[in-house]
Amino acid sequence: MIRPFLICLTPVRNEAWVLPAFLKTTSLWADYIIIADQHSTDGSREIASSYPKVILVDNDNLDFNEAERQSLLINKARKIAGDKILFGLDADEILSANFMETNDWQKILNSKSGDVFWFKWAEIRPDKKTYWESKTVYFPWVFHDDGKEPHKNYVRNMHSMRIPYPLDEKQMYYVNDFRVLHLSYLNSARMRAKSRFYQFVDWSLNKRSIVSLSRQYSPYTIKEEPVHDLPANFIYSENKFGFNLFDLVDTISEKFWFDEYIIKRLPNYSTKEINKLNIWEDEFINNNHLTDNRNLINKLLHSYLTHTQRHKRNIVIKAIDKLLKKIHY
Repeated sequence: MIRPFLICLTPVRNEAWVLPAFLKTTSLWADYIIIADQHSTDGSREIASSYPKVILVDNDNLDFNEAERQSLLINKARKIAGDKILFGLDADEILSANFMETNDWQKILNSKSGDVFWFKWAEIRPDKKTYWESKTVYFPWVFHDDGKEPHKNYVRNMHSMRIPYPLDEKQMYYVNDFRVLHLSYLNSARMRAKSRFYQFVDWSLNKRSIVSLSRQYSPYTIKEEPVHDLPANFIYSENKFGFNLFDLVDTISEKFWFDEYIIKRLPNYSTKEINKLNIWEDEFINNNHLTDNRNLINKLLHSYLTHTQRHKRNIVIKAIDKLLKKIHY
């Protein structure tokens, strides 16, 4: 019996900080790794091109649109003839090193057309010894392609689902034997820049309230998921795989394209509008030689949102937040 092709679909924009780790680990199992590169300037294209399993396609849109980039990847994958299983992974996500030894991996390989597999994140903390994990949240990231299912379920410009998948519960399976390792938190400065970027993009695209955006994307969020010790068999080691995972991840860089994206677009908005956004941290201002033009009211608002982040579910804080939204924050 010939198994289906395993095809990984990955959008990339300046991911050189983690791309070697992603490509080295993903090449262990994928037949093809389709990368949609969006104008990378940090060597990501060159890194990707050096791996024989990579198919590089251009994402020419300079703006952020998750639905569009995933459709580009899916359409490219469907041009590959034969039975195939689509994996939707970002560049900072890899399968935990124990995946091949699990029953769930065999279920994926032996799945039938239309089957969908849901995964949990293991979000590795900066100490590289522990991880966060939600008790209940799974993501649909693998689809045994039927060649016709449209990419339409939970498709949006931000936080869009990555694969086409039907809503038939009889073909949904939940993977518990291994995890998708999320490496994003290994570089704390990058994570803070990414939080600013998400606030800005979600506001510019969807005009959500400043309060809601700050609560969702604050870099000072205290995660509520349980903390677990990181199992040794989750991590790729020199002894077993010939390389150490963490040696392939840049955890110390402090300048990122996220801030450049924001700064380039600031002139499109009035000072009054942009100063309401809770992105004006000292790190952002100083690293990019910006001037803080916020008035006292906005500074007080941002200080309140930052210092109450860990108490955002408190009934009093929720009431204040609701009031702030009513007065156009």
